[in-house]
Amino acid sequence: MASFAFEEESIKTKVRFGVWGKIIGYALRRWYLLVLLTIVMLLTSFHDASFVPLLNKAAIEALSIHSGASLENVILEVNFILGIHFQLNFWGYGLVLLIGILIRSVCIFVTFFTTNYLEMSVYVNIRQDAFKRVQELSFSYFDRTSAGWLIARLQSDTSKIADMISWGIIRVVWLAFDLTLTLITMFTVSWQMALILLAASPLIMIIAPYFEIVLLKLSRIARNAFSGYVAWLAEAIAGSKTIKTLAIEHTVQQEADEIVTDIRDKTFKRMKFQSLFHPSVVFVMALTTAIVIFFGSMFMERNAAITVATFALYIGFVRAIFNPIQEFAELFGDIVATQSSVEKIVSLIDTKPGIVDRPDVIAKYGTLFDQKKENYEPIKGEIEFRHVNFSYLQDTEVIHDMNLFIKQGQSIAIVGETGSGKSTTVNLLCRFYEPTSGELLIDGKDYRDRSVAWLRSNIGYVQQTPFIFSGTIRKNIAYGKLNATDEEIVKAAKIVGIHDFIMTLSKGYDTELEDGGSELSVGQKQLLSFARAIVRNPAIMILDEATSSIDTETEVVIQKAIKDVLKGRTSIIIAHRLSTVVDSDRILVMSEGKIIEDGSHVELIKANGAYHHLYMNQFAELKVEEQIETYETQIAGL
Repeated sequence: MASFAFEEESIKTKVRFGVWGKIIGYALRRWYLLVLLTIVMLLTSFHDASFVPLLNKAAIEALSIHSGASLENVILEVNFILGIHFQLNFWGYGLVLLIGILIRSVCIFVTFFTTNYLEMSVYVNIRQDAFKRVQELSFSYFDRTSAGWLIARLQSDTSKIADMISWGIIRVVWLAFDLTLTLITMFTVSWQMALILLAASPLIMIIAPYFEIVLLKLSRIARNAFSGYVAWLAEAIAGSKTIKTLAIEHTVQQEADEIVTDIRDKTFKRMKFQSLFHPSVVFVMALTTAIVIFFGSMFMERNAAITVATFALYIGFVRAIFNPIQEFAELFGDIVATQSSVEKIVSLIDTKPGIVDRPDVIAKYGTLFDQKKENYEPIKGEIEFRHVNFSYLQDTEVIHDMNLFIKQGQSIAIVGETGSGKSTTVNLLCRFYEPTSGELLIDGKDYRDRSVAWLRSNIGYVQQTPFIFSGTIRKNIAYGKLNATDEEIVKAAKIVGIHDFIMTLSKGYDTELEDGGSELSVGQKQLLSFARAIVRNPAIMILDEATSSIDTETEVVIQKAIKDVLKGRTSIIIAHRLSTVVDSDRILVMSEGKIIEDGSHVELIKANGAYHHLYMNQFAELKVEEQIETYETQIAGL
């Protein structure tokens, strides 16, 4: 198991809001929703920050002037911002207040409904784009990126970002409207009192940058710890059987406890520091209230224009000013906590695939997601490697000046020790990687002059460990050709010899397979993967150690299927068991990235070289196994 001490990314001390530009673009795709939200939030803010306070101020002043008079005879002089002035009696006051509340309620409903819709839209779009990019990325990306890291990006990060982009934007705009309209109202009524109230604002300007720096650092540390946990968890689940066979459950549990505790400590440290902002704002708000009361009362004694109603209005403005500031602080903490997620998901979406078709190739053949199959030329199956070199790393070359010509319909076997370059060779052929130098030709033409989709749609690839999707057997086979008819699916199953088994199942081809086909044997999974490959009728078949994980009896069945499958096709078989390749037209022996022998089984045995040595060693091992089986049979009969 990997160590729980995951490497943390470099921690920067400034918020880089530029990284949010791409993500905000997802919200801007639905600009009409943003316009609607702007209108309803502006109405709501006007109601809360100006309409109700000034209406109540007018009521208090009217009651003070007409003390003891009947409410029906009390006239309110209402002065709104922008020079709006009108008179109301108290019945009109109540009616206007009620209408304002109703309008505000409708605006709140529209705001929440629209924001939820916007959140879901952003959430779906980000996931679609991120997963599309994952589909485009080449093998080299997955060689250096763990599945857990990708799961964290596509799952928790996208959810967190969508919430922040929708509700975060709404809160920012809403708070900005509240604060702006409150300030306009304050300075409209009395600029002197407004300045007194704002006297404590420099304290907030000092507090915010400090929290910005520290919160960003703590949030990234916590987020990196969580990403490491997801990667570790994916590894632990994938290796659960190995953990049990090694009886190291206790050790792995200890690792889990340490990792989770580490995440808790780092997250709690961030939350603890973030929680300090709230009491800091409360303290400044209380101090400002005291300042307004002290200086405002003195100012009221000297200025008759400052009435009790005005004084009370500005006491209320203290909360109206500092509540948005406090919410801005909390929102800032959320933005900081989300920024590391934004950086990671943007880096994923912006990752350039290692294998990319040229623009002229895309124009003719389309992309992986928009294929122009009408322009696809048929493949005959002729393959040529011309001075091909390949390096996974810049200084580590694994294929050296490979020159190889394979005729159409020829069966080629590649054998050699582990690490000799067998799988790399077929990975290059499938264009999972591209040569560092040299050319790889299909039917005499550099395969980079045609699209990736064109090439792979003409190759049937059977891996050593077959992968079974959740779904029916029919669907699993049809993944090889999505528009395959039932007749084609059944024909493919019959060719590989699994049709009879499928028909013994209660639902036949409609039998549901779950959890990677756990209800099937390894051999049955392999036969299904053979059927999946053959249903597309590929010109080139690649079998990568396809029989190495199955028993001898099943291997006989699959070997018969292989012979039927490979008829008339160019085929490349990577094999460890040499008995499975003796009938191949040519056998290539690889060592350290080079082809050191090339010939038929008989020719290579006569040559008495590397292949002869490998074959005789396996033959000796086979003899020993046969002797053991005979001995066990004799013992069982006693």
